[in-house]
Amino acid sequence: MASLKRAIENHCKDCIYDEAGKGSWRSQVEACADKTCSLWAVRPVTIGTRAAERANRIEAVAIEE
Repeated sequence: MASLKRAIENHCKDCIYDEAGKGSWRSQVEACADKTCSLWAVRPVTIGTRAAERANRIEAVAIEE
């Protein structure tokens, strides 16, 4: 049985990875912009990308206030 992490990785890879596209499957998954996907928030990304996404959310909240 695959782990939850592996299942998410496999789903994302099957969904977005294009062998003819630029970058590895991980970089393509990281660049995914489909925020309507129920797995988007838990897709595999680098620590730097997580930090940037967090900073963007904080900035958006600050602008709203």
